[in-house]
Amino acid sequence: MSDAAEWRIQLEHLAAMAERPYVTVHVLRDSAGLHGLLGHDVWFLLMPDRRTVVYTENGYRGELIEEAAPVCRLQQAYDAVRDLALTPAESQKFILRTMEEVPCDPST
Repeated sequence: MSDAAEWRIQLEHLAAMAERPYVTVHVLRDSAGLHGLLGHDVWFLLMPDRRTVVYTENGYRGELIEEAAPVCRLQQAYDAVRDLALTPAESQKFILRTMEEVPCDPST
């Protein structure tokens, strides 16, 4: 499978996920520049006792953060990055437009 075919599959998956009622997709364009979460994956987890904890991962390690102050700082960093991203509607349009630009695999 070609790189273009793989890229198309990923874009199709994102477009399909964006259609789900409980999924929100925000595209963060490269033009947004540097931000506080560059190189990190962040998951906010709501615990049964209603506390929010954060699992963060980078290229070297993963960490579960339960202390309120760091969780709050990460939430603020996430909010700032989300504010740089396209809206969900703009993101969906961007994904669909990008799919049009990716060449189809000639074997399909």
